[in-house]
Amino acid sequence: MNMLTFLSHLDLMPLLYGIIIFLGLWSMWHKLRTLRLVSFCVEAGVFWLVFSLHGGTMAGGFAATVAALLAGRIFRPRKNV
Repeated sequence: MNMLTFLSHLDLMPLLYGIIIFLGLWSMWHKLRTLRLVSFCVEAGVFWLVFSLHGGTMAGGFAATVAALLAGRIFRPRKNV
């Protein structure tokens, strides 16, 4: 069997989906444990909004997790200096 034929039939999307979902869950869990509640609420709110707008599909869950991770990374409170 040709190796190129094998690789062309390999679907890595479920693996990527699982990694992204895990990162989203880990991020929200970490924010809850460290009491960064504003950042947690932003991330959870963006996830809920995007997931509900996409109709609760698997692709919607992926898009919602990516959007929530980006929102949680960008919209976080400043540290007091």
